[in-house]
Amino acid sequence: MAKAKKPKNHYGQGSVFYLDSKKKWMGQLDLGKDENGKRIRKTVLGDSPEEVEEKMQKLRYDIYSGKFVDATTVTFEQLMMQMLNEKRAMNEIQDQTYFRHLDTLKHCRAISDIPIQKVDSTMLKELMLSKVDYSQSYIRKIHMMLNQGFAEAVRRKIIVENPMLDVRRPKSSKKPKKIRAMTMEEQKAFMEVIKTERVLYADQMLISMFTGMRMGEINALSVKDINTNFNFINIDKTIAKGEHNEPLLNSSPKTEKGNRQVPINSMVKPIIDRVLKNYIPTKDGMLFHSSAGKLIPTTLVNAEFKRILKVNNIKDESVRGDLTLHSLRHTYATRCIESGMPPKVLQNLLGHTDIKVTLDTYSDVFDNFQNENVAKVDEYLSSAGLALNA
Repeated sequence: MAKAKKPKNHYGQGSVFYLDSKKKWMGQLDLGKDENGKRIRKTVLGDSPEEVEEKMQKLRYDIYSGKFVDATTVTFEQLMMQMLNEKRAMNEIQDQTYFRHLDTLKHCRAISDIPIQKVDSTMLKELMLSKVDYSQSYIRKIHMMLNQGFAEAVRRKIIVENPMLDVRRPKSSKKPKKIRAMTMEEQKAFMEVIKTERVLYADQMLISMFTGMRMGEINALSVKDINTNFNFINIDKTIAKGEHNEPLLNSSPKTEKGNRQVPINSMVKPIIDRVLKNYIPTKDGMLFHSSAGKLIPTTLVNAEFKRILKVNNIKDESVRGDLTLHSLRHTYATRCIESGMPPKVLQNLLGHTDIKVTLDTYSDVFDNFQNENVAKVDEYLSSAGLALNA
């Protein structure tokens, strides 16, 4: 057997490869550095990758038990990687969440190589202040990770006091961009372009516009997810970002409520029928692929959507808010509210975990709808002769 290429070994994650000289599979965990700055590595051997992985899993749980690593040398990055790998192995977090956390961890590089015992609140405040140009959501993620990491360091008795107790979360200097729904005129103009021009990912965009599905959910659909007998689309997975921003099929949707069935309504049925008619059977059964036969990332569809808006001058600049691919989902929700759909029904269709998310996201639309209905009541009472004369 040819010697397998040894993959990059992230701290606490480890790598497994075949060793020709010993005719064995070998696993290696990077346990950080000793007091002299020398790398500490632990190696295990086995007759199969599965056997090696099982041994490595046991090692992961032994990290920081005093068996391999001196507590005075443990860094924040080492501790976080061990925590994340453990959660991933226990299926407490999905791959998309794991890679998202790795991305957040990159923003903590200022303290990456400093032993946790030497990190103080001043260093942490400086780290947080260096992130004020990022969005508020990113700042929140970084602050949350630091809180979790140092709280765990206290729990494991690596440190006695938590330096994060004195570190507040700064406010972003970046102006938040509100993503809005399309107006009726914009939606009509957009649909006219779809009908008359060749547009990449047109079917996915229309499905989003008429079902409210997230683009990651649409691009993750397989033939088996389309039930034409009972007219519904089954949603139980999504396209997420991998470690290097590559599209990754995640076996669960974005939220807990994301597992749902969306009706194939009369607006979206012709689109679904066309997609099924043109479907060429593939090994993975996926409905949508890129021209290279790979999974389609949301970024590609968003770029095409933006191009359509710009080239055809569809966006009404007098309306506040930004139009992105997510606006198609907002457009569906807005039209549903305008037609009188109850919030609870909309929550289930959109896959929101809490109805508060639905009410908060579309509060302006609900308010407008409420005002319109109050005006109708006033008009009705007046026509019935029940209005008080001034």
